[in-house]
Amino acid sequence: MIDFSLRQLEYFVATAEHGGVSAAARARHVSQPSVSLAIAQLEAALGTALFRRQASRGVELTPAGLRVLGQARDILALAAGLGSGEEPGELRGQLSLICFQDLGPYFAPRLLAGFRARHPQVAVTLLEGDLATVQRALRAGKAELALTYELATDAQMACRTLAELAPYALLPGDHPLAAQPAVSLDELAAQPLVLEDIPHTRDYLLSLFWNLGLTPHIAQTVQSFEMQRGLVAHGAGVALSCTRPAGDLSYDGTPIACRPLRDDPPPQRVVLARSATAHPSPVVDAFLHWAVTRE
Repeated sequence: MIDFSLRQLEYFVATAEHGGVSAAARARHVSQPSVSLAIAQLEAALGTALFRRQASRGVELTPAGLRVLGQARDILALAAGLGSGEEPGELRGQLSLICFQDLGPYFAPRLLAGFRARHPQVAVTLLEGDLATVQRALRAGKAELALTYELATDAQMACRTLAELAPYALLPGDHPLAAQPAVSLDELAAQPLVLEDIPHTRDYLLSLFWNLGLTPHIAQTVQSFEMQRGLVAHGAGVALSCTRPAGDLSYDGTPIACRPLRDDPPPQRVVLARSATAHPSPVVDAFLHWAVTRE
């Protein structure tokens, strides 16, 4: 006798992915009591707590909940595929993808558009965060896949490389260094630095200077790539980044000069990461295949 329903599993997975009952209810367009009741019934049927409730911070999966999450995703994927044929276009199910906020806009929309064109019956939950948030979400099972830099992964994650991005300098359009075809880290260390001060990113960018025995002067810290670009464009300092938009302009249209580094530091790999210990669903396998091969 099966004492739980697919709906209960669906609401459980949604709550794990969105980090709270209210957010899960909004995502599934149902009432909060419906989600709460479904989770309580599922916990009673399984005889274990799936979440730890945290005041003002949503919910967190218990160790048992993390184990059940992978199984629940597999069951839902199998259920979604019942009655479908073997054609790739008929793949059904859910995919939860979390993206590093600086990389997401440059990779995720195109990847998702191509994937949805091939698999229109797959529903995608898309999340964003800084590198540390992305890492935590993947470890905690909130997301099945993460679009991130390799530097924010560990041995418990399996990675597929999508691209390699070399770090470069951002300069005000009228800065003297902008007249050069390339700049050195030594030259940048003598300038006021606008630093993106988010976990992992800060340490990586500063390490480019530290590895050469340089100590940059941090004039301003920011929490977003676009704020960094805007401040640089208006003369607040220089900056380093790996992500580069198609147009070298700030949001308000002010020019930014982007120059390669003469020091030739190693590039950062952009990867799709998943938990190495979790069994990937057919949807995850299909997305990985599409993202890497575009076939």
